[in-house]
Amino acid sequence: MPLLGLLLFLLVQWAIWAHATHIAQAAANEGVQTARAHGSTAEAGRADTTAILDQMAAAILVDRTVTVQRTATTATVTVEGEAVAVLPGWTWPVHATVTAPREQIPGVP
Repeated sequence: MPLLGLLLFLLVQWAIWAHATHIAQAAANEGVQTARAHGSTAEAGRADTTAILDQMAAAILVDRTVTVQRTATTATVTVEGEAVAVLPGWTWPVHATVTAPREQIPGVP
């Protein structure tokens, strides 16, 4: 029976990790859509990503960081953190990176 209990805890932990990973991916995708827009900034992408994470993953994705980079041709958003642990002492890292080309309007700098 103890083995069955451990397996149950591991299954729940895996489900929490998978859910946190999906939320991080969705937030990074939304943030990159903001950051890549014509006239937008990296800070706008970071703010959008952070707002989504605050709403959807405040309790499930902890110790998170959001990094946004904008170059002349691309925008990249990276979300890193840890899924909340069911079993103490175990860490379940979460990492999501999304890169997209920046919007460019011909004839407009």
